[in-house]
Amino acid sequence: MADAVLTEIVSRPSPAPAAAVELSILIVTWNSERWIERCLRAIPAACGELGYEIVLYDNASTDRTLSRTPGGARILFGPTNDGFAAAMNRAAERARGPYLFFLNPDCELGPGSLSELVAFMRAHPEAAAAAPLLADARGTSQREFQLRRFPTIWSFTVEILAIEKLIPSNPITARYRYRDLDLGAPRRVDQPAAAALLLRRDVFEEIGRLDERFFPAWFEDVDYCRRLAAAGKAVWVVPTAHAQHAGGASLEHMPFARFVDLWYANLWRYARKWFTPGEAEALRWIIIAGMVLRIPAAMAGIAHAEVGRWNAVRAYAAALKKAFNRWDDTSPS
Repeated sequence: MADAVLTEIVSRPSPAPAAAVELSILIVTWNSERWIERCLRAIPAACGELGYEIVLYDNASTDRTLSRTPGGARILFGPTNDGFAAAMNRAAERARGPYLFFLNPDCELGPGSLSELVAFMRAHPEAAAAAPLLADARGTSQREFQLRRFPTIWSFTVEILAIEKLIPSNPITARYRYRDLDLGAPRRVDQPAAAALLLRRDVFEEIGRLDERFFPAWFEDVDYCRRLAAAGKAVWVVPTAHAQHAGGASLEHMPFARFVDLWYANLWRYARKWFTPGEAEALRWIIIAGMVLRIPAAMAGIAHAEVGRWNAVRAYAAALKKAFNRWDDTSPS
């Protein structure tokens, strides 16, 4: 996927000449017309006096995403939707700044947030990456979505079997979701979501590209943070930098069954890459058990009633079949 040819490249003026670019803001869009204008308009205030550029890679949108992008962005057009990781890798190849900022189009950065993050990175050379703190449109913290320890077979199990919903205060979920983390100051964390993540360019070049096999999205950011940790790199969250994040924007245009299929396939891909073979195989059977539990719950109108009971049943039944077939034995290597 990474070698696909762009059908067109349109350049628009950058807010800073190449020599003055301190920060490259990388955005991947796919049918993001609802969000992209607000995302881009918040960037100047977020950067303050920083010299920055915006590199936007569009994954073959069919809506009005590109017509809603204000000037000042370098826009790359992909011929097909090759997923988040491939698009972000291509955007990074064309970036000029010593810092790369991964930004989702459904994020609206707070004033000074990027200048705050860059200042933190300059003051802490041991930090390889840093993230702002995310909140929803009502100002409610998204810390349990955004900040998590690396998953284990146990943290996956309590989610797949819905134990976290039956016993929300269970210690496995509490640890996995960093409920013990004091956010009164910057903290080192395992894996902040890549919805908004600042990374040193030299670190990105050392660690390498995002793994494009996590297609079209999900778990590529967890995998990348795991690769950073394996190389001894530190990732931080900086609570004084903040952003508003809608969340789930990519799901607006994806059928529920497709999401379920991709989510569990990539979850198992991650497990095969980072867990022992025995743990990965055990997790496959846990996913099978989870689908068996969800099918009657969906028939009863309990599990994801918002998508319709029969849509949910078909989605879980298809995922059950894929898990039995080992997702066609997709290799993680």
